[in-house]
Amino acid sequence: MTRQLALILATAGLAATLPAHAGKIDNGSWTHACGPRPAEVSLDLKNPDAFNKSVGTVNTYRQTQRAWLDCLQKEGNADIQATSQIISQFINAEAQAARQINDKIAADAKAAEAKFGDGK
Repeated sequence: MTRQLALILATAGLAATLPAHAGKIDNGSWTHACGPRPAEVSLDLKNPDAFNKSVGTVNTYRQTQRAWLDCLQKEGNADIQATSQIISQFINAEAQAARQINDKIAADAKAAEAKFGDGK
């Protein structure tokens, strides 16, 4: 099996085990599955009745906002972990391939020394 094929298979195998909800970064913007930011609301300061009615809307907004931010945090952490795993897997596979190549070079050098060295 070629080194590139082994890396592709290792990366594909790892990708298959990662969460499907992972977002992506495109042009510096991260996408996620948490939906849009909750629409901004404010307290109505026209009169006491309007103010009292708007308090419920603000409280609902705050709960929705908290849930949305929690979702962002959870997805962000999952994406950071998934990305870190992919990068680590790739680096480890490359390091292993480099070790194998260097081991072969060392073995070939030893064989060359035995075959060609010291007056042979």
